[in-house]
Amino acid sequence: MVIFYPFHSDLDIRTLIPFLILWFTWTRRNAAKYRGVPFSTDGIILEVQCHLRTLYAARTLTSTQWKGDLHQAAVMGFIFRQQVPQAPSIMRWHAPSPSWFKFNTDGSSLGNPGLAGAAGIIRDSAGYVHLAYQFALGTRTSVLAELTAV
Repeated sequence: MVIFYPFHSDLDIRTLIPFLILWFTWTRRNAAKYRGVPFSTDGIILEVQCHLRTLYAARTLTSTQWKGDLHQAAVMGFIFRQQVPQAPSIMRWHAPSPSWFKFNTDGSSLGNPGLAGAAGIIRDSAGYVHLAYQFALGTRTSVLAELTAV
């Protein structure tokens, strides 16, 4: 049996597991009532674990969903690579060749989709700002925010 639901990257495991328990309780209840299959709580637990393993194998379930419960993930055999924080790097603007302009843009969203914004700036070879802009976009995907910035 396959469950279709919009899997959102912010979905916490503490939200997902009760949802799965409810779903498989419902399907087991229907199987018992309409097909005469014996109702079993062990079967529900097994189906929840199987579904979590499927999500893990499909790389849909990530460490961000487990937040403070990574030890529980390890108990279930889910191993997530811990991301090593990168040291901040210093970025600087490089001027264009004389008589040229440089156009820098950026767009971002808090979530995907989420609240988004875009900005841009045009400078000459001396660093003089000829045009600068920024604006809120409302709810957009990160790709659309980047494209709108241009």
